[in-house]
Amino acid sequence: MKLAVSSALLLISAGYARAECQAVADNQFLVNESDVTIHSVTYSPNNVFDLTDKDSFWLHEFANYTHTVTRESVLADDLLFQAGDKLHLDDLAETERLLRSRRYLREAEVRISHYCADSNSVIVNVATWDNWSLLPTLDFSSEGGRSKSAIGFEEDNLLGTGNRLSLEYKHESERTGLGFMFFSPNMFGSFWNSALGYSKNSDGNNYQLSVQRPFYRLASPWALGFEINRVSEDVIEYDAGDEYNRYQRQHNHAKAEFGYKLNISGNNIHRLKAAVELDNFKFYETSETLFGAPQNRNLTGYWLEYEFIQADYKKLFNIQSFNRTEDFNFGWQLNARLGQYSKPLGADDNAVFWQLTAAKNWQLADDLWLLSDASWTQREFEQTQYLFSTHWQLVKQLSDYSSLVGKLALDKGENLFRDEPLYIGGEDQLRAYPEYFRSGESRTVVTAEYRRYTDWSLWQLLDVAFAGYIDAGKIWQTDEQDANTSSGGTLVGIGGGVRLLSNHSSRGTMIHMDITKALTDNDNLNSVEFRVTATKSF
Repeated sequence: MKLAVSSALLLISAGYARAECQAVADNQFLVNESDVTIHSVTYSPNNVFDLTDKDSFWLHEFANYTHTVTRESVLADDLLFQAGDKLHLDDLAETERLLRSRRYLREAEVRISHYCADSNSVIVNVATWDNWSLLPTLDFSSEGGRSKSAIGFEEDNLLGTGNRLSLEYKHESERTGLGFMFFSPNMFGSFWNSALGYSKNSDGNNYQLSVQRPFYRLASPWALGFEINRVSEDVIEYDAGDEYNRYQRQHNHAKAEFGYKLNISGNNIHRLKAAVELDNFKFYETSETLFGAPQNRNLTGYWLEYEFIQADYKKLFNIQSFNRTEDFNFGWQLNARLGQYSKPLGADDNAVFWQLTAAKNWQLADDLWLLSDASWTQREFEQTQYLFSTHWQLVKQLSDYSSLVGKLALDKGENLFRDEPLYIGGEDQLRAYPEYFRSGESRTVVTAEYRRYTDWSLWQLLDVAFAGYIDAGKIWQTDEQDANTSSGGTLVGIGGGVRLLSNHSSRGTMIHMDITKALTDNDNLNSVEFRVTATKSF
């Protein structure tokens, strides 16, 4: 009885406070936010489908009925502010980005809903829209006499708690296995996350365990993480899309990492990270190994990293996806890592390694964006190993419903590990060619694409868009590859088709249904092919 009375009084007082405050249109009505405080926080969690839509029918009603809406307490755990705090509009915007990063939420809006003049305070409303989170796994395929099948499920928002649970059974020609995975993105509102995974396979067991407190916000003072995992898998080597060698790789990995935000004045973020990392690879020949397997390698060591973030976030649309909000940082992001592989810790040899990465986006005009990144990794082994990579993407929006996109990818390596070459072919690298069509140590890919967006939606389940493209690329093989496999020149492919975005799914999968043509005289490629693939972007 006391609890019921207290709850009623709380609701009455909240309603009274809101009645004493004036509704406002958006966050920008304030001239000076320095003395304004947050009076209270309200929540507006929305189910998967809007049943007031004239196109809704029994399927949407059933989906909403069987779906547990994300709990308000789960949303509250992700807030970067609370009642009584001073108001900072940047905190509201950063909370929006954090909420949108959760797979179980399709969209989030954190807005000032009321201004209370008497107390110079505001009421902040947190509105969210859920994704459908229970996703089955059902996969059957047969190719070249080898069959594969998988059955299972994945729940990305278990009982509205934001936790992820999956269970899957796989059967392949080489192995069978049963896998389990649990992930909690925010344990008890502490911003710690944890993952636990295990799979029992006929050729070995895999596992994953991690507990981490990341830099969950720009102002986070520290981060800490521990992880351990093992993955056993087959590695296949290809020549012009055909398998010519196969072996098994077992990767044992463990890491302990600590990060600290440097107390440097200014609006930019400076961080230091330090880690001790075990990275051990073992290779095993199988009955299908014809050309041997790589040598075992142990890359255990430690490293120190400096991170610089210039925060300038903007909300864009129709860049990598369509019909949903995308968050991009237009400030500089830089990382510099220096480390040593340590023989006393288990590494094969003592060796220095370093890595530099940079990312920057530019808005060149109201309807023109340039996205870029670059990285350089070098290991000072007996024979120096390095890999330089850079990616550039230019997006010109012709209208609200169309855009032109140009992409350039350059990769240059030397003495790369045999089981980690650069590949060309597949959805990310030359779409008219099979995945892993060729491999080597240097690669160039250029793409030009026209995109057409629509407001069509198939039963509120799949948003529809179209694309037409031309891809061109070339890969440079190693001397050893030139001696054992065929070599190829410049590869060119054209294609086009439909894009179907699973707009209410926590996977956010985009289905590509394309007709492609590889402009080559390779006998392994048909003149025209129909391809269906699933990716995360356009």
